[in-house]
Amino acid sequence: MTLHPEIRVRPATRADLKLVARMNKELIEDEGHRNPMTVDQLEQRAAGFMDESGWRIDLFEQAGSVVGYATWKLEDDNTEPSGKRVYLRQFYVARESRGGGVGRQALNALMGREFPADTRVLLEVMQSNPGGQQFWSRMGFAPYSHLLESRSVNSPRSK
Repeated sequence: MTLHPEIRVRPATRADLKLVARMNKELIEDEGHRNPMTVDQLEQRAAGFMDESGWRIDLFEQAGSVVGYATWKLEDDNTEPSGKRVYLRQFYVARESRGGGVGRQALNALMGREFPADTRVLLEVMQSNPGGQQFWSRMGFAPYSHLLESRSVNSPRSK
């Protein structure tokens, strides 16, 4: 069994924004999302997350290299005893770092070191991303609801 260096979680800085944007573009591609934003636009959006109250962008480092990132926020939730939940908007492990447990280590590090104890974590997984669905299922996440969509204006179904 090969031992992997420990994952370190650190807050992203403005100097990391270009790297975060490139990884975000790969995440969009990998999950089959229809987001058309360019890397420059994604960098601006990441900067906006840093400027907005409550949003965090954390990087995952292993052996001195960034191997992924997460964007998340602690939100109000009146259905939880604590009154809070974590919304995990983005979670990404670099393509070259996948398959050896890095994602599991990164998620465990993030949840164990950054998220408040016993807080419900909410995330979305694209239907077009079966690999992501399998990962999250292996990590103990279960479906709670399904987000459905349709087009309403001049739709053939609305006539």
